[in-house]
Amino acid sequence: MEELGLGPNGGLIYCMEHLEENLDEWLAEELDYYLDDDYLVFDCPGQIKLFSHVPMLRNFVEHLKRKNFNVCGVYLLDSQFIADVTKFVSGCMASLSAMVQLELPHVNILSKMDLVTSKRDVENYLDPEPRFLLSELNEWIAPWFKKLNKSLIEQVDEYSMVSFIPINLRRKAAYSMHWLK
Repeated sequence: MEELGLGPNGGLIYCMEHLEENLDEWLAEELDYYLDDDYLVFDCPGQIKLFSHVPMLRNFVEHLKRKNFNVCGVYLLDSQFIADVTKFVSGCMASLSAMVQLELPHVNILSKMDLVTSKRDVENYLDPEPRFLLSELNEWIAPWFKKLNKSLIEQVDEYSMVSFIPINLRRKAAYSMHWLK
């Protein structure tokens, strides 16, 4: 980054472009070391621009599919996003964007559940009622956004594509609804 005068985002994009240019050479060699039943994780830590603004991650996924890899997207949303409705809707839209752009089977995970102190927050957001979300949004956001709020909630509700599985890595039964105990 220093050598090329790039900031963090520019450095990330440069690295992804370099990876994309070398998919058939370097990456193919590296993938040969893995067995058919191995799981590989490619982590894009919070970098939404990799799938929302540029085609590199989608191209990477397509390359893996052409090489007969089964590919699945896992979207992690930090539990802080259930602290208020505006963050939650924003997280849902980002997840939906990933689903649409990558066109993959997709799992949404609500992570860091051990940090959540209110069970009510979790129940309100795991399987949210559209009226609850709309009411909360309209309470927090200026009145002239009511029509936009309604449209956003309809997107979350009508397509039923965005739901989250709570994960608490401090518990053995991570999917348990008794995550707080």
